[in-house]
Amino acid sequence: MDQIFNINTFVTITIIILTTIYLLFKCSTRNFKHWEERDVPYAKPLPFVGNFLKILTFRIQMGHYLAELYNQFDVPYFGIFIFNIPHLIVKCPNLLKLILVKDFQYFPDRTVVSDEKCDALGSKFLFFVPNPEWKHSRSKMAPAFSTGKLKSMMVLMDNVAEDLKAYVRKNLHKESLEAKELFAKFSTDIIASCAFGVDAYSFKSENAEFRSIGRLVFDKRPKRAIFQTFCFLWPSFIRMFRIPFFDPKFTNFMRKMFWETFNERRKANYKRNDLIDLVIQLQEKSKPGEPYEFVGDRVVAPAGQFFAAGFEAVSSIMAFTLYELSIQPDIQNKVRQEIKSVTSDHGKITYEALKDMKYLEMIVYESLRKYPTLPFIDRICIEDYKVPNSDFVIEKGTPVYIPVFGLHYDPKYFPEPEKYDPERFSDENKDSFPEYAFIPFGKGPRSCIGARFGFLTSKLGLAHILSEFEIVKTTKTPVPMEYETKGFLIGSKRGLPIGFKEL
Repeated sequence: MDQIFNINTFVTITIIILTTIYLLFKCSTRNFKHWEERDVPYAKPLPFVGNFLKILTFRIQMGHYLAELYNQFDVPYFGIFIFNIPHLIVKCPNLLKLILVKDFQYFPDRTVVSDEKCDALGSKFLFFVPNPEWKHSRSKMAPAFSTGKLKSMMVLMDNVAEDLKAYVRKNLHKESLEAKELFAKFSTDIIASCAFGVDAYSFKSENAEFRSIGRLVFDKRPKRAIFQTFCFLWPSFIRMFRIPFFDPKFTNFMRKMFWETFNERRKANYKRNDLIDLVIQLQEKSKPGEPYEFVGDRVVAPAGQFFAAGFEAVSSIMAFTLYELSIQPDIQNKVRQEIKSVTSDHGKITYEALKDMKYLEMIVYESLRKYPTLPFIDRICIEDYKVPNSDFVIEKGTPVYIPVFGLHYDPKYFPEPEKYDPERFSDENKDSFPEYAFIPFGKGPRSCIGARFGFLTSKLGLAHILSEFEIVKTTKTPVPMEYETKGFLIGSKRGLPIGFKEL
């Protein structure tokens, strides 16, 4: 009897397991006819994971994977599946212009989430906020990045640039310095000064609190990397399990630092021409009961986003630029001559001097082409949208992804895309490619609000460094580049160690 019972139990358990697997299989593949039924080319998915296996196993980073798919389809758009959810990938610059600008009202929101229930501060960052709150918040913050504000911040930035040069001089005896970490210190100190009105001391202490907290923002450890990627690609999972986009240590630190500075500034009635001053003005003008009342975490959010997005973008642009210049001495010498000539004309590195450094600007653009900080752009369709001159309708709720890395490396737009060539952005050549084939900061109403700040800060730091130091390749400099496969941002797997020699 026991033997018969055991056999029956085994058969029952086996049937349950097989039935469960079958049901999961059917559930995971139930949408796999979606693109075929709409006559849209698509990448063949796998059960359970769709086209997401390479990302889940950290074999490739999301931006590079979209670029890989981009090169497989010679069509304006194509479909993929993240698990069983259909996503549309758009690669046609003309259609991108419609989505990002002309018909923006159909695509005003991002797919990415930071769930308010577990990340109250992060969910108020402009990057995550849905419309119409996004429009309301952006209009409030726009003055922080006006020409006048940027000019007034130059004194604060210059002080940090001097600290940067002093730090490099102090470490000239080393064969190489890690460029990403070096410029993360620089951008952290600038943003701490411009957004929080404090000195972060990143160059004075390797364990400075601001810099230590900054390392938590875009953590490359596998668990955090996959969760932050899921915030873009599988938001329902994030909401279900209440996973925060940001480490709570980061958001708690942002609140603490902000309110300390905010309250001290109001008490002393002291102005510094920085972001805190603007936030104080906004709160004073805020009226109780108005939509999206400017209180609590909504007050902290501008400074928090400024820090999170700003330090990563600036450090990435500067590090990759000097990496390229370390292996391109001719380009380095040419831009140095321009920097010295323009600085001589203006007396020092000023806002106006930076505007006159055209070749340096071309170099920064080329760095953004080869190494876009965010290598894809996400949008979600909020109303059925008929694609002009076609029968195809992008249905409400469809996630739309723009493969920035794929566009930037398309030889139709940028011949020899692996080559670092600033001349692509000269006055003679900059109209040779479609405007929407180069979108490192996005385009349209939802483009990066801090793009001008990031661009100015990067040019300032590069001008100071290149005017006083020669950048050289060392035995540790990774040639060719091997990209990090974890996380959603572009990075080097082996870091970016480069050498500095005083001129």
